[in-house]
Amino acid sequence: MNRLLTLLFLLLAGPNFAQQSGSFTIGGDLDKFYPVKFQDGAWDASTATVLEVGRAAVHLNSDWRGSMIAKFTFHNTRWGNGAKFMNADIYQIYNKLNVQNVLFVAGWRDATPNNGTYDLIILLRGGGTTYYFKSGNIVNPTVYDGIQHPLPLQEEGWESHTFKTTVDNYVNSGGNSNEGTAFFRGTGINYFGGSVGIGTYTPDEVLTVNGKIHAKEVRIDNIVPAPDYVFKNDYRLLSLAETENYIRMNSHLPEVPSAHEMELKGVNVNEMQMLLLKKVEELTLHLIKKDHELKLEKDRNDKQEMKISAQNRKINAIMYKLKSL
Repeated sequence: MNRLLTLLFLLLAGPNFAQQSGSFTIGGDLDKFYPVKFQDGAWDASTATVLEVGRAAVHLNSDWRGSMIAKFTFHNTRWGNGAKFMNADIYQIYNKLNVQNVLFVAGWRDATPNNGTYDLIILLRGGGTTYYFKSGNIVNPTVYDGIQHPLPLQEEGWESHTFKTTVDNYVNSGGNSNEGTAFFRGTGINYFGGSVGIGTYTPDEVLTVNGKIHAKEVRIDNIVPAPDYVFKNDYRLLSLAETENYIRMNSHLPEVPSAHEMELKGVNVNEMQMLLLKKVEELTLHLIKKDHELKLEKDRNDKQEMKISAQNRKINAIMYKLKSL
């Protein structure tokens, strides 16, 4: 009786409690990525579907075809239900002698915003490439490579999908691609070994930010020597006349990049800060020199005024005597 009830329960539960594994091969061209449709088998159980796709042997199908281990955790929207997401964990970097990337995943899409299907589309490399899959639910991979099923793959109530030749920007080909946000509540160290891009998919430095930065304090290690050498006796300070001539010829200060160069290459904050400090120190030397010159000029003027006052007193005395005659 218990066995009968268990069997009846499993039959009624359907695919939500069934497991599926196997393999599929995608035809077409090796330089193209073709849509493969998977089912969100755990949707009716109100849980996420976990799909593993891989090819461990780098020489499977041909020499140096490449290897990949990937896990996709997803929940489709189906007519606009909430809680939808798609997280991917992909490892496929440097498949050929550690010098050439062979990528297999070009993108994915929840194909259910305008219909009640369970379809998830993942674009995978073709050219006779074999993939193995496993899931705790029925996912039923269906390949649209123009051979097994015709292209394009028509998404119900929306757009059609054909092959791709490039990888979409949101695909992390060597790690996690998460749709949600992240909160790290631990107070320990978080380490990033590579480059970080905020608002950009192509960071060109360790940290590249495409946007504004708001901070209470920024401290920068000084890798450029501070320009205190300006105050040494052997430093050659350009005269104001030389500086004026340079500005007239170039429309910017000596050593300072032009506006065009700054627009083209950006500004190195560390170098620019030290350069501006150098210009302030040079300006200070010019001001000190001018101050000395002004003091000397004032001394000369004071002495001249004293002489003129003395001469005026003598003239007044002479005029007084002449009037008394």
